[in-house]
Amino acid sequence: MYPDSSGYIYPPLWGQHSFNVSAGLYRISRLASFIKYNMPFGPEQLPPQLTDEQAWDVAAFIVSQPRSETKFIYDWPKIETKPVDLPFGPYSDAFSEQQHKYGPFTSIKEAREKSINGLK
Repeated sequence: MYPDSSGYIYPPLWGQHSFNVSAGLYRISRLASFIKYNMPFGPEQLPPQLTDEQAWDVAAFIVSQPRSETKFIYDWPKIETKPVDLPFGPYSDAFSEQQHKYGPFTSIKEAREKSINGLK
């Protein structure tokens, strides 16, 4: 393996040169899915060698580490369409930033469904 133009063979998972908080991988569900199907590194990832819980644990550890706080607040002009695991507001619901970052997401999804269907 050889470094790319940035000098890294593999991009850093946290710190100044890692992906910022607006990147898709900062969403824990996307990162957990990527981890499950790409770890451990090697030619054979199917069937996955990590359980869902292991992948989510690794993802939670990675997103809890410091990184660039660059945010693109205009990516979701309709806040009610934001993914439930997008970890910064504003939100169209009363759930905390912590829950939007780490879950559980089921209660957020259920509340969104009720709101969409006009239920209280």
